[in-house]
Amino acid sequence: MADLGVRRRNSRLGPARSELRDTGPDDRHGRIGPAVAEMPPFARLAAATTAFTTTQFFLNLRLVARTAMCVMAVAGGRLSMSGALVAGAVCLTYDLVLYLCLRHGLRVPPRLRLALDMADVAGWSVVMGDPIDAPALLTAPLALELALVQGTRALAVPLAVGLATNAALLAAARPFSASPFLWPAFTVLCGLGLARYLELRLHAHLRTALADREAARGQAALAGRHSIAVGADTVVDLITRTWPLLAVPGKAVHSPLAAWRQHLAEQTTGCADYLSAALLRWEQRHNLASPDLARDVQLRAEDGCGSLLLTHRQVARLEAELERLAPRDLVAVRVAELRPLGQRQEVRIGDAPVILPEDTPSRVPSLDPGPSMIALGAVGSLSHCWPKLDAVPLPVGLLLMIIGLAVAWWSHRQIVADGDFAHGRALAAALAFGVVDALVSTLLLGNPTAGGLTRMPFLHFPLFAWPLAVMYGRDLSRGRRVAAVAASAAVFAACSALLPVPVRLADLTALLWPLAFTVGASTLRELLIQEKAAFDQVLSRDRAAAVQAGYQEGRQAVLDLVRQAQEEAERRLVADRARIDPFFLPEIERRLAEVRRRLTRL
Repeated sequence: MADLGVRRRNSRLGPARSELRDTGPDDRHGRIGPAVAEMPPFARLAAATTAFTTTQFFLNLRLVARTAMCVMAVAGGRLSMSGALVAGAVCLTYDLVLYLCLRHGLRVPPRLRLALDMADVAGWSVVMGDPIDAPALLTAPLALELALVQGTRALAVPLAVGLATNAALLAAARPFSASPFLWPAFTVLCGLGLARYLELRLHAHLRTALADREAARGQAALAGRHSIAVGADTVVDLITRTWPLLAVPGKAVHSPLAAWRQHLAEQTTGCADYLSAALLRWEQRHNLASPDLARDVQLRAEDGCGSLLLTHRQVARLEAELERLAPRDLVAVRVAELRPLGQRQEVRIGDAPVILPEDTPSRVPSLDPGPSMIALGAVGSLSHCWPKLDAVPLPVGLLLMIIGLAVAWWSHRQIVADGDFAHGRALAAALAFGVVDALVSTLLLGNPTAGGLTRMPFLHFPLFAWPLAVMYGRDLSRGRRVAAVAASAAVFAACSALLPVPVRLADLTALLWPLAFTVGASTLRELLIQEKAAFDQVLSRDRAAAVQAGYQEGRQAVLDLVRQAQEEAERRLVADRARIDPFFLPEIERRLAEVRRRLTRL
């Protein structure tokens, strides 16, 4: 299955990969070089995520589902204690054997696993009667895995499981149930969302890395130009001083170095860049545009703001503002807050504030799975409305879902803006939504018991809040971690007191569900960190290659201009030798010979 996952995910990323592969090393407009075109992290992250769903998620959910089914079967009088223990032991043994096979890379055909799951869900559904939500969740790992691997084709899982289970229920004279359709279908939708998230995550990270690489390449090209053109008595100075000596009556002198300004302008337009490099490029073009030294300017980025990364449109807006302001002499440039790529930037050029608007097409989606967890929890709030579960009124469930999605979007915006520093705010918002969900669903609980157990709707919020707390825990202070635990305990105590029936010891097995997801969350974060490191390693190698190429290109651009000017000067010398003042001829020849010598050395 892991191999199948790699192949399928590669095919889903095919257009992006082919576009990257067609890009040559000289392309500076937002695409990548040959090192990143191979993109092994695309396949690595897909395989690692598929392996996570195949092993860790599979084992956690199966163990919890088996425990819940056995407890509910005993509480509902459908199995004796000894019968439940035997059935549970046999099923758990089967789960462990399948888990070990998958963990050690033994390929179990998906169709065989689907057939086994169909029989498993159908058998337990007949034994348990109603409700059969816990048995329906047995197939969730396979549904999630196939959604990651095969996309919408995974919808065959809920269809097959639902039909097989209801056929078994009909044969046993049991009523029809929508649960074996709904829960696997919900898991498939979660898998499709996760697959889309992974794709956006990789491409968003790639977009940021490519903008940084483009800026670094441009900065290296600038350094390459400076290595030739800046200094005491450079070859550029030498050929520039030689051209006026070639002047003859009636024939104007037009040095090919006049193309220098146009060359700079062409390189500046449409390039994402560091603020410092964008300022220096504009400064060079501005100062070279006129021989009037009084209008020259030197722009100096202060307080480390030179590393601010600007998008294409923001660079163009900055240049337009500089043209409008027409600064002179030494001007300090400051940025109050360095925001991520594409966000609104506030730059101060001297005493004049300049606003670079948010560049919506270049915005980077969140690279953090936290907001997506909150969003899934928000959609999961609709489960309160299921008549066989909590029987909360449907309008209330829809309102809870809308509030949760709004919290997820707000958290997404916060994390995009502030990264890991926003984790505390995101967790606080998730807990606040969880408190509202827990109190409202408990107060409006319409079905106090189900399957012989007390319904505890307030256990829904730990399904997303606890995994979030585990993932964000390392970024929070000790006080905030204690506050999160205290908030959960307070919600449990308050909502337990609001329940119309008392909570028994057997009811506490419902806590296993959030605990299973919480254990898996810590593993998921480590997986994402490891795969991001591998991804960054490839991008780092490509960035280094781009910097080297940019430096060489910068040098070559100046050398080409100087060589063009030198060749044109020699042609003019031959053509106009008789008309040039003989006093200057030895000096002209000496200077042109010196230019040739320096070009050869360079």
